[in-house]
Amino acid sequence: MDTSDEKEGRLMKRLLAFCLMAVLLLTLTGCGDDGAGAGFRFPLEAEPAQLDPQVSTDPAAITVLSVLFEGLTRLDDRGQPVPAGANWTVSADGRTYTFTLRQNQWSTVSVPGEETPWDEPTPVTAQDYLFGLQRALSPGAPDSLAASLYVIQNARAVHTGQQGLGALGVRTEGDDRLIITLNVADPSFPATLATTPCMPCNRAFFEYTAGRYGLEKQYLITNGPFALTAWNHGESLLLGKHEGYRDAAAVLPAAVRYVIGVDDPVESLRTGQMDAVALTAAQVEELADTDIQTVTLQDTVRSLYFNTAQTPLHNADIRRALRDAVQWETVYGYLQAQGEAPATGYLPPDATVAGEAYRNPGNSARLVTDVAAAQTALGRGLKAAYPDEKTPSLPRLTVLAPEDGYSEDLARYLIQSWQKNLKLYCTLETVPPATVEARLRAGNYQLAVCAVTLSGLTAAENLTVYTASSAENFTGYGEAAYDLAVNAALTGGRPEVTAAETLLRQACPTVPLSFPSRYYGIAAHTAGIHVRPFGGGVYGSPFSFQQAQKWED
Repeated sequence: MDTSDEKEGRLMKRLLAFCLMAVLLLTLTGCGDDGAGAGFRFPLEAEPAQLDPQVSTDPAAITVLSVLFEGLTRLDDRGQPVPAGANWTVSADGRTYTFTLRQNQWSTVSVPGEETPWDEPTPVTAQDYLFGLQRALSPGAPDSLAASLYVIQNARAVHTGQQGLGALGVRTEGDDRLIITLNVADPSFPATLATTPCMPCNRAFFEYTAGRYGLEKQYLITNGPFALTAWNHGESLLLGKHEGYRDAAAVLPAAVRYVIGVDDPVESLRTGQMDAVALTAAQVEELADTDIQTVTLQDTVRSLYFNTAQTPLHNADIRRALRDAVQWETVYGYLQAQGEAPATGYLPPDATVAGEAYRNPGNSARLVTDVAAAQTALGRGLKAAYPDEKTPSLPRLTVLAPEDGYSEDLARYLIQSWQKNLKLYCTLETVPPATVEARLRAGNYQLAVCAVTLSGLTAAENLTVYTASSAENFTGYGEAAYDLAVNAALTGGRPEVTAAETLLRQACPTVPLSFPSRYYGIAAHTAGIHVRPFGGGVYGSPFSFQQAQKWED
């Protein structure tokens, strides 16, 4: 039984916690002379369904989780893995990683009117990382998250229920050492450990939540630079600096609020209601004469998608024929007139290899029209696709495009090229942009024009979207040789990436059309806010702000 002094101490801690909440709210409008200790606001497109690193797959949740939690590793500004929650060594054969944890603490939780063991700081241990990986690979865990960890010894068998959790190639030695054994050497494994499924989970707290883990503020403790201090459903999530974090002194903001939905990005930047927000090209021009900083990203590819699961587009010769028959100079002229850069490959300019841009003059080339090659490939492809017909011909195909004017005109240029050079007649179907993406994901299309921002940070990660197991493979394309080439690219360098991209050009599951730019605005009188390409990738937030500073006007 608690003594009266212990009860008084608990009451005082709760009072201090509520006072801290008030201070956090005030910091969202104030800061110190050196710019540290300020509050920042960032947009969130939707409300997270749940804040559970081993379960959540929606972008909103991953954005928030990436700053609430810290894995064994993290990615630096060049996209390279560096020590975070632990330092590591790797065995000579590259299969066994030994992690020595850095001293860190879980955030605390105080519940009004309830006494819990979680309002006292708790050390982060190797068992927490072990339990997190066990949850990520337990039967019933999301396939898309578990599959990324199949390189761990027996991970696939554990996830599919063929073996128990005890067979997983992860074990602890004391509280500060974690040992992970892989099936095969994988130099990209440290980067994988920066993803949310690899975040730690305190088993005792998880069991305490009784099935409510990550659903409310009081059902979540975190080990990253920030802790969840308020969750106003449908409105915002407030994060406060985690003073028990291992490197708290290096975290400059006192608080960060994620606001769900932004009505007017330009006005929100001008009035200080947002510190960074996505903009259109027109909005960038509108802000040209202000102190607001703008950032341009080239991390998106607008492509012509082929549904390779359907006849006759399952045939690579037919896909190549459609590509080579396009009047490319006309298409590129239209793109440039609209201010959009013609594509020079499958990988956009912001994709990197070893922290450096992958695209260069040696691996960048626009497509060229080759009518003779297109007609030859078409004839060969038709015979293969329709072997029982004496004189096979292409059926009328339907091209799906967003009803935004620009994409419609682009699709018309493609259709006119095919009519002229292949005597092929197509139907254009236009629908809202969100419907195009939904139909791509469902495989409900024949051909489609769509711009997609991929979720990888590196060139090799971007190429994984065309592998047979990728949830982002909207084309249905899948070739064992390509999958092997991508695996080599993930563990290799520039030559391996180029080899995989070359195979993709030959297979032609899509045709890259352009590299659209994306834009962000960063509020005036701030520093240290960095915008990451590819929305931060599968590794986290589109914004990096641990070193963010703010000054009064």
